[in-house]
Amino acid sequence: MRCIVIGAGNAGRPVARILNYIGHQVLITDQKSIGEFAPKYQRILLQMENEGVNLSLGSDAPDSMDGIDSVYISPNIPQNSEIRGLIERNKIKVIEHRKISHIIDELIEMDIIGVTGTLGKTSTTHIISNIFESAGYKVWKCSSRHGNLLSEVIIDGIINNYHREYDIAVFELPHGTSRLMSEVKLKTGVLTNIYPEHLDEFEDSLEKYAQRKLFIAGSSEILISTPHCRDYLEPLRKDVIYYCSQSECNISGKLDNNQITVNYNLSSYKSKFHREKYSGQFQTDFKLKGYYFENSLAGAAVALTYGLDDKYIKDGLSKFSGISGHLEYLGKFCGRDVHFDAAFVPEGLISTLEQFKNNKLIVLVDNPDTTTIRDKYKIGEVLGHYADIIISSGFNETLGGVNMDAAQEVLDGVDNPDCQLIAVKDMIIAGETSIKVSKPGETIIHVGPGAITNYDDLKEKMTRGIEQGCLNTINK
Repeated sequence: MRCIVIGAGNAGRPVARILNYIGHQVLITDQKSIGEFAPKYQRILLQMENEGVNLSLGSDAPDSMDGIDSVYISPNIPQNSEIRGLIERNKIKVIEHRKISHIIDELIEMDIIGVTGTLGKTSTTHIISNIFESAGYKVWKCSSRHGNLLSEVIIDGIINNYHREYDIAVFELPHGTSRLMSEVKLKTGVLTNIYPEHLDEFEDSLEKYAQRKLFIAGSSEILISTPHCRDYLEPLRKDVIYYCSQSECNISGKLDNNQITVNYNLSSYKSKFHREKYSGQFQTDFKLKGYYFENSLAGAAVALTYGLDDKYIKDGLSKFSGISGHLEYLGKFCGRDVHFDAAFVPEGLISTLEQFKNNKLIVLVDNPDTTTIRDKYKIGEVLGHYADIIISSGFNETLGGVNMDAAQEVLDGVDNPDCQLIAVKDMIIAGETSIKVSKPGETIIHVGPGAITNYDDLKEKMTRGIEQGCLNTINK
């Protein structure tokens, strides 16, 4: 079958690759030339060409659909565009996301554990994977640590035969990826929470954003969630398993002196799970703190309901040392403890900064805008409750380019008169400035989305700036 994919952006590329993989003749078109794409997307497009996808970049879509059997058109293409009219006039079969999702479902025959929500997806994905690896499973793990666009990461795994070589898949499913995965059957689905985020993509409607996340309620054989989402889930199904730090949940826990105690009662669900015991308690050592605790309860819930012995959960949690960019400790620089975190949603910032509320705290925040425009004033308001000094960078780590208005808007939200406010161009200057304005014994922490979308580069820039600041201090 000859297929044409209109649009070589984030939606079109994975579709073109999977259609090519299953044997269709695929042409992908875009008005942008290959040089107009970001370098990492240029590499993917050239890789696609090597795989057999035909590229037609830097020109308008074809005037004729002769010989084309089906077409996929990116959702970003305007409804009144000429190409949509051409497709309709020629009565070309349109490939919808559901069709691509069915293809993925047919290809991946192993059990899939999917994790969605606003916060905690990445940490939860890695914790679940760690537990299953402790039990001897070969885990196909996909998270934002492997690439910012998860749909592309999953498709790349299929093309590299991960769906045949691994025992189980654990996928982080952000809202963009969930469209492509909406018809994929999950053995276990996890919903971590739903907070206002990406609302500019959903007509500023939290309900519409929530509906995108709630696909997991229909896709999952077993559904696990925090009680935070109970009002969303109860109209959809009554067999949800809830985890939390309070005793009323099916799986609850507490963290004390670097040890987690987990209590579970799954007796009302015993017909679904391959376990000999359905309630109990266990304890395990735990190296971490903060949001890792609740996400570890989610990981324990997945493992218990899947039927793993709790010895594997204890082993997996005791060995888990966190993930890069999430409460990551970078070390001591000139006597200052330096941490690197990706929090940027207000609720996530609170969860992170609560860990440092007793410290003299210097917060470095990168531009909160990515392709999504965020409430920078609100972010500044939250930071002001914890920080003694805020250094706000104007550089958009996702798109590139400096926007000092964005940096200033963060600072404008701070209502703490004792907090020192500094706007800088980029994270190199922010790092250098943080040493200049701090003293040994104080704590420096980065927050912001750049730790996800541009992890390696941003961390290197901030560290370089801090090291230069230390050098300047020594040479004074």
